[in-house]
Amino acid sequence: MELKLFADDARPLPAGYECVRSYDDCLMYYRLFGDFSFVSLDYDLGDGHTGLDILIWIKNNGKKPAHINIHSDHPEGKKLMRKFAEENFPDSVITMNSAKQ
Repeated sequence: MELKLFADDARPLPAGYECVRSYDDCLMYYRLFGDFSFVSLDYDLGDGHTGLDILIWIKNNGKKPAHINIHSDHPEGKKLMRKFAEENFPDSVITMNSAKQ
């Protein structure tokens, strides 16, 4: 079964994903489920953390999602997250698809 994670503090939560609203909740879900094959991240999580912080945690904890999607509208944040993902997850598909409903 493919586990998918969606991290965003404000957007509507899509069906078919494990959905979190904060960095801490994201880490808790990783501890509960072990790993996700698909992660979709916003940049600004509204709790002082960002999607980039999540990517750093994923890398530092040896997680290797097959697909990383960045759905943020934050121009600079998107660039930072994409650069980090491309440099640190060479075997992952990296996409930049909006999560607008």
